[in-house]
Amino acid sequence: MGLRTDIRDENTRPLSTFELVQSLLARLGAQDAEGLTRLFAPQVEWRATDPTSSRWRCGVRTRREIESFFLATFSALGLEGLTVRRLLVDGEDAVVLGTARWRTVATTAVHEADFVLSVSVHRGVVDEYWLMQETVDPPSGSEPVRMR
Repeated sequence: MGLRTDIRDENTRPLSTFELVQSLLARLGAQDAEGLTRLFAPQVEWRATDPTSSRWRCGVRTRREIESFFLATFSALGLEGLTVRRLLVDGEDAVVLGTARWRTVATTAVHEADFVLSVSVHRGVVDEYWLMQETVDPPSGSEPVRMR
């Protein structure tokens, strides 16, 4: 699976911050790790909680590392729903407040977790990505769990 260096061809204008965030959320909802990866700059200031643990993954990440993050997440957790409560855009910066509904692939347990996503966009690609979300602790049974 080869990564293109950019999501646009040379003759099109860069995506606006709003357009890029819309595309990012759509590709996240579709669990399209490759498509998500193309929305990022070659080097990204990255801070994200791994939804399956409480570890923080921080620092500069490459597109390959970002793709691995999304592939690992989607292989452990199937995204069943994504609700955006607020989308705030200010120039090259955007903040999304929402809730994600995940189904653990191994146990089929359902989890809902609130999240805050902050992105900075430069020349139509994400160059800073901060995702803060509640962690998903698989329950002992398969009953739906609301995390708060």
